[in-house]
Amino acid sequence: MPNNLLSHVSLYFLAKFHKSMLSFRLLVVSGFNEDASIIFRTMVEIAIIITYISNDPDKRINRFIEYKHIAEYRLLQTIEKHYTNSNIDEQRRNKIKEDYEANKSNYKNKAQWSELSIADMAKDVGMDFWYEAVYKLDSSYVHSNITATKGFMFDDNDELLVAVGPLSFSATDILSKSCELSRIVLYISLKNMNLSTDRLLEQWEECQRLIREEFESVRKEAE
Repeated sequence: MPNNLLSHVSLYFLAKFHKSMLSFRLLVVSGFNEDASIIFRTMVEIAIIITYISNDPDKRINRFIEYKHIAEYRLLQTIEKHYTNSNIDEQRRNKIKEDYEANKSNYKNKAQWSELSIADMAKDVGMDFWYEAVYKLDSSYVHSNITATKGFMFDDNDELLVAVGPLSFSATDILSKSCELSRIVLYISLKNMNLSTDRLLEQWEECQRLIREEFESVRKEAE
């Protein structure tokens, strides 16, 4: 693997995506559809961000890394506001403030390293579908709004039923989307590390075949 920032950042995203994927699979097979959707939303965000960075790494990779100084300062402000008795090392506190002062002019929007929303980054890299049809919809489970009740609250003969445990559900769609996300993240990471993508593309063609067969099987069962 090349010893450069793009390779290192790609490895970070690859490892993070892999850990999220393992959590996602455990939730899916255990019947926790809503919670799996929350992790899946994270996976979509990872795919959008690594694609966005990789499209212009010379300009974007340093912004991604150096935003750490802005984030640490914002965290320090929160701690100082709500935990006034916290014992923070003075040298550490001063270093955080110095790093913030040195970098703050590069970030007009202190809440976003790229100064773009996830929606705008998705649009920039042609991943509008993933934002609108997956990320945005699954946000209801993250924020627990009324839409999030779908799937475990039901009306039955004028009675309200609440499912408090895992439920069986058709996971074909969400699993097929997770496979596609995996392909995106793996492909971009391999390209960023100057590694061959031939085997990945061959395996993806086989995955697509299996996914098509699964969808066809589900369709026939529903008829």
